[in-house]
Amino acid sequence: MKKVLFAVTLIAAFSLAALAQDTNAVAVLHSRGIQVKRGGPIQLSAPHACTYAPGHPCVYYGGDFNTGDANANGYANENTLLVSDTWTYGEVKSPVSASIHGSFGNTQPTLGDIFDPATAMWDYRSGVSEGNGGTSTGSGSGKAIFTATGRIPYGVYTEYEVLTATSTHVSAGDVFFSVQPQCTNSGDSNCPDAQYFTSTTDGTLDAINGNFTVAPDGTNATGPFLNSAYFGFTYANWCTDLGLCAEVGMSQGVLK
Repeated sequence: MKKVLFAVTLIAAFSLAALAQDTNAVAVLHSRGIQVKRGGPIQLSAPHACTYAPGHPCVYYGGDFNTGDANANGYANENTLLVSDTWTYGEVKSPVSASIHGSFGNTQPTLGDIFDPATAMWDYRSGVSEGNGGTSTGSGSGKAIFTATGRIPYGVYTEYEVLTATSTHVSAGDVFFSVQPQCTNSGDSNCPDAQYFTSTTDGTLDAINGNFTVAPDGTNATGPFLNSAYFGFTYANWCTDLGLCAEVGMSQGVLK
């Protein structure tokens, strides 16, 4: 059976096997007969990451998860005792070289505000292509700030923003990046069940320099990529390999 990579797979009381079989959130909920509910948009304000540090404004934000968009989803991006070392990378085209001091992503956690330890890993890459991770241009881990966005994807669970300090430099051109939440504490009874899915976006709500987003175009060279030994994918294209081509990109951003 194909493992689930989508966010809709979550929901409490499932067996571990069922929880870890899908890569996206919507597919998981559908597979369990849970009705996906859509709603109106909620505009972000402080303490959104783009308002958190006045000295470090957002230079890019793909946009909010649109709760009214039928294609809105969440893609597996996590490191937990259930699903290990799974990364979804959004792609942007930077017009200039720049130093990055903060990165964030909006995540859909299966168990509410359970992040243990309260840290996040981050990774920036260049030259990613089908089956090829290119070159890591900066990576690390550190303390993270978790903030509820006020959105409840599918009417099921609350979305959280995961913000962490980063120290890296990107060159002009295609940049692939990800912020990965953690639940690896063996002493926490939640971590064997935890999953996290980074929200997708249609780019219509609150985007900052949204034109930097590289959207799927039906080829295996553009859009988000998934790298996960757990799910059996090596830098797979979310559009051409996993069939999810409708959303513009990932609901994540960077601070200069």
